[in-house]
Amino acid sequence: MSLTMRTYNEQHTGRIVLQSTGALASAAGNGLCISGGTSAAPVKSATADTNFIDLRFSNTATSGDNRGIYNRLYLSGAGGGGESLRSFTSVNDVAAGTAHGAHISLGFQSSGTVTGLGVGMRGTLHVPDNATFGGTVAALQAEIYHDGAASTLASATHSNLRLVNDGNATGKATHTTWMEVVGSNAVNFKTGSIGGTTKGIRILVDGTVYYIAAGTTCS
Repeated sequence: MSLTMRTYNEQHTGRIVLQSTGALASAAGNGLCISGGTSAAPVKSATADTNFIDLRFSNTATSGDNRGIYNRLYLSGAGGGGESLRSFTSVNDVAAGTAHGAHISLGFQSSGTVTGLGVGMRGTLHVPDNATFGGTVAALQAEIYHDGAASTLASATHSNLRLVNDGNATGKATHTTWMEVVGSNAVNFKTGSIGGTTKGIRILVDGTVYYIAAGTTCS
């Protein structure tokens, strides 16, 4: 596969278009600023371990919040919606090995460390300084979506949230805590006894089913 990069001035000044040519030719796409391929004719490769876009950066500053990519979308039309980033992996009509919609990591070299907070992925909901703010909001939504009436998870080991302690066996043995709560108060971490209608929230721990007790009252 050969890949060409060119700037368009047909519809949008300075538009960057990536296209594969030859037997794996792709379409130009419809991106406003940067575009490469369409659903019907994507940029293609048959080579294993391919990164279609590969960016590597290094920053030696000793202060500040430094970022490889800063991406921000301003929603400026009433009634509009959307995302700053939409990443979507589609498994075509094949049996894939492993697949992820997105994989985000924080890693350290042998002597690397962090003096403050270090997390693999952070999702922040900014609540405005506005007494009328409303809606249904959350810092994180882990969603399973069923595409149709024939959708079923009956034969799949599944969960909305999967917590994994993995890697070297010696390192794994030092892991002690599955969840940390910071900023609790008397309402969201209440002292009392669970009562009322009680239910059990089903979880899997190393393949064994357990239930976390839940009740309609705490007093």
